[in-house]
Amino acid sequence: MKIIQLVGRSNTGKTTFIKSLIGALSAHGTVGAVKHLGHHGFALEPGKDTTIYYESHAAISGGVDEEKSVLVRRENDLDSTLEILCNAGVDYAILEGFKSRPFPRVVIGDLESENVVLQNPTVDETIAALPRFEDYYTVEGLVRELKRECDVSHAGAVLTFNGLVREWTGIERTEYLEFDETVDAVTENILREIEAVPGIIGARFHHRKGRLYAGEDITYLAILAEHRQEAFAAASNAIDRLKKELHDVEK
Repeated sequence: MKIIQLVGRSNTGKTTFIKSLIGALSAHGTVGAVKHLGHHGFALEPGKDTTIYYESHAAISGGVDEEKSVLVRRENDLDSTLEILCNAGVDYAILEGFKSRPFPRVVIGDLESENVVLQNPTVDETIAALPRFEDYYTVEGLVRELKRECDVSHAGAVLTFNGLVREWTGIERTEYLEFDETVDAVTENILREIEAVPGIIGARFHHRKGRLYAGEDITYLAILAEHRQEAFAAASNAIDRLKKELHDVEK
């Protein structure tokens, strides 16, 4: 899932731009949009059943009609919302606001900002710059994309793996690890090796970059194979290679 963040001062045309961007992006894949409401909040309609369920401390309150569904969740963090979008198969997540999150971004207006990809662009310029925006994956989202790309017409074995930053290794404590673009070349090589193995239908590898703290996910691997033993063998080899290659890079 590609994250396209837009920031800017009030009344600079962000919503109008996002409306046009959603329409254009929909020709390339499914689109989700999330707005940072800040202190304004979101008013639930008083007296409605879904509101009553929420006020009764339901973790999720929802309703479904003939055209749409709506969910109200108690989680108020961006990451859990991004996970839901990615797990649902959204290809492009448009974020309005969330200035404190350091995603590569589009600036509308004259706001001074970091990680700026484009400032006051056209919709076409934004779409042309999509490779410069950040990728976001969950394991389930990676599997969805893998199955869609492979377009499998028969059942296969799907194996997933996610690694995380381990806090303790023996008596050594790890507060965080840092990864830059160097890791992309490593994972690309491993991915090509996996896909060259007989019986492997397809594979996807995503390694996060930046500073990752203990307990955070660090890498995702999804393998689609004719049989599960082929998937297990390919995954085991990939994990061993990843450990060795990253150790060599750190040296």
